[in-house]
Amino acid sequence: MIRAGVGISTDADGPAAVEQAALAALAGTGPPDLAILFATPAYPTGIERLLAAAVDALGTSAVVGASAHGVLGAGIESESQASVSVLALAGVEAVPFLIREVRGEEQRIGVEIADRIPGGPRSEDLVVILPDPRLDTLALVRGLDPALRPARVVGAGAGDPVANTPVQWLGREVETEAVAGVALRGRRVRVGVTQACRPTTELLTVTRAQGNWVLELDGRPALDVYREAALGPLADDLQRAAAFVLVALPSERDGALLPGTYRIRHVVGFAPEVRGFALPEIAERGQRLAFAVREPESAREDLKAMLAGLAEGDPAFGLYFNCCARGSAFFQVPGLEAAYLERAFAKTPIAGMFGSYELGPIGSPGHPSTQLLTYTGVLALFEG
Repeated sequence: MIRAGVGISTDADGPAAVEQAALAALAGTGPPDLAILFATPAYPTGIERLLAAAVDALGTSAVVGASAHGVLGAGIESESQASVSVLALAGVEAVPFLIREVRGEEQRIGVEIADRIPGGPRSEDLVVILPDPRLDTLALVRGLDPALRPARVVGAGAGDPVANTPVQWLGREVETEAVAGVALRGRRVRVGVTQACRPTTELLTVTRAQGNWVLELDGRPALDVYREAALGPLADDLQRAAAFVLVALPSERDGALLPGTYRIRHVVGFAPEVRGFALPEIAERGQRLAFAVREPESAREDLKAMLAGLAEGDPAFGLYFNCCARGSAFFQVPGLEAAYLERAFAKTPIAGMFGSYELGPIGSPGHPSTQLLTYTGVLALFEG
């Protein structure tokens, strides 16, 4: 039987924060086999002291995690301040890992993780991946499904790559440009993805493209279609429009824009001379896309619908990977998502982090694929 407990602390002293969070988590487990620890980079004494305190307080060197923009647990969210979240687990079959020297080898990481799982990946496995966001994430993601299917894969990019150096850890060992994580074997895994962006157009077909540039949509100049989607003053201020009018890409060429089945990308460039716009990935003729806007009201309803769709039974524990662009700044309500999680799964210990991006399965229910996600919340529920 799996036992799980969660604790969170905002104490400004790193070792003290870990001890407080660990004590709360251990109340639900007793001596753990594994702990997942997320921490913000705001501790001036350094992550090494924090991890040493974590190993001592938890009584195990199997403490895996990564730095985060913020953390959540036990119905609480903490962003932009010193904070740690600890999920302690006992009675679970787990393979924690810290893979070093990843740069240039990103596409092989899935194979390396699969090789560490006894008997290979299974459908009842949950693989949690916490990469350095400065790595080639698209290459890393391309290698995950072929190697790890049929396991479910979730995770988030460590933070904060702008103000601090992202770090990943296992026990007392700390690395950068690495991938930390854990493969967990259970009885059943359920994963839900909630979106913060609402599509505002029907699906459009790319009829001309070159590299990253979308040049025509349904036979019309792509930038003209984008301006129509932006409306009003935004249509004349493209740099400002890029912050609000995004692109929704369905996971399958002919897929519909159903909740949890598409990924969001920013427009990263405009070319008025050819009336086109650029995406952060290769655009292909025949590809389908729609325009979308970030909207807290729709995001809240989507979160409620995602939680309702997963609300059955009492999972042993959960992990929630949230976009750093969500949270209180987006919803204008502190702790909204943690409160919704607590309301939906009051008996389930859930811990999580705000990441630089998210990893999760999207697509048709029978054939989801692991994707690089933005502006999403990814919830994984694990039954022992």
